[in-house]
Order: sequence, then C-alpha cells, then structure tokens
Amino acid sequence: MIAAGLDVGALWTKAVVLSDGVLAGWSMAPSSDDGARAAETALAEALGPLGAAVGDVQAAVATGVGKNEVRLPARPAAEVLCAALGASSMFPGAAGVIDMGGESTRVVRLDGGGQVADYAVNDKCAAGTGVFLDAMAKAMGVAVEEMGPLSLKSTKQVPITSMCVAFAESEVVTLVHSRTPKEDILMGIHQSIASRIFGLVSRAGLPAADGSTIAVGGLSRNVGILRCLEALMKGSVVVPENPRILSALGAALIASGKGGGA
Repeated sequence: MIAAGLDVGALWTKAVVLSDGVLAGWSMAPSSDDGARAAETALAEALGPLGAAVGDVQAAVATGVGKNEVRLPARPAAEVLCAALGASSMFPGAAGVIDMGGESTRVVRLDGGGQVADYAVNDKCAAGTGVFLDAMAKAMGVAVEEMGPLSLKSTKQVPITSMCVAFAESEVVTLVHSRTPKEDILMGIHQSIASRIFGLVSRAGLPAADGSTIAVGGLSRNVGILRCLEALMKGSVVVPENPRILSALGAALIASGKGGGA
C-alpha cells in the first residue's frame, strides 16, 4: 500500500510517502501562493524512488495551514496530532514536541504511549514563527541560514522588546542604523523568539528539557534559537535529521492506518 502525508505550510509544503508502512520517499516545495500546486509537486517528487505516480497513491492525509487547499483526494488532519505522531514514531518515549513552523508554533505534551496529553498554540501574532524570522532577516540584510551561527558570536545582550512584526522590524532597523553589531541584534531577536516559544512550553506543561523533547519545523534548524530555548528550558532538545518533514510523516501514518484518526 502506498500512503502519503502532506504538510502544506505557510512557507514550504512537505510530502512523505510510505510503502507498506515503511518510509519510501519525501520531498519539499515552496508553498508560494499556490499550496495546492506545491502539494502536487512535492508528492510527485516524493514518489520518485518508488517509480510511482500520484494516481498510484491509495490513501493520503493533508495537514498544515493550507490543508484545505489540496486538490488531491486527501482527508484533512489536525496539525497537533500529526506533529505528535511524527515525533513519537521516530522517538518512542518522547515527552513532547515543539513544532516551530512558518506561520504558527505549537507545543505538544505526550503521555507515556505517545498520545497527545496537552498542547498550546501561539496566538495570531507571527512572533516566534518563521515568518517573523524572515522579516527580521530582510530588515538586517542577513541570509536566514546565517542568522543562527552569527548570533552565537554575540558578546552583549540587546533585547528586542516588540512582539509585533512591524514594530520589531522598526526596532531592528533603528539598531542597525545606530551601528549595533549584527550578532548582538540577532541574539536579541533569537531570545525574543525563544521566550515566546518557552511561554507555550510552560502552558503545555512540558517538563525540563532532558533530551526527551523533540524540536521540529523550520526554526528548529536555527542553532541560535535552539540554544536560547535550551537555556530557558534548562536542558537539551533533540532535533531530527530532517525536522521539517515530521508532521508530513505523521499525516502519512494516519493515511496508512497506523496513526489513529484525524
């Protein structure tokens, strides 16, 4: 049986394919302004290793902010459930998952069986998300992938007090014009994002980080944010090799019948 999971995010669309319950392929495509087309593109590429076509998929589940835009015959599933299933399938015994996406951030606490015990999701404000980080990168003229490593060179705390993207952007531009070192500004940005995420961690009731909390989503690849979050959680957080596909994996598990209901 070929089952597929699609995670249609604000910035990227991810596809995971399972063949008889085993991971057979995955791919990603920019969501841009057409999540439906991105889903079709990502799925076609993920099916490549099997030599299969989209029409060969026997069951599909979609999640993410654009899940209802998908034109493929895929039933929708909750983002919290897919993130939890993806994380617990790769890390049995995980205590929780922190899903740091482009448009939203969610923290899920898991019970001993890998089921959702509680969760917290950010409000409509973009602070603490990939969209926020992208806006800050543009304001500073720094590539997103360079922000984390550069922030670790900071020698002075420069707090970013604004949570709103527009106000924070103005605050950052003022700091740049005052010749504040970029690494210090970046550390301030990352600390601001991490504090928002930590608030969700506290609301969901996650225990102190002890290596059993899994960080997924695009922001989990930013070492600066991760270090700030670990400092607040007083411990280590695990990042999978491919942290952006975990929710799509969870969706694929539901499609294959191994992950419960939507």
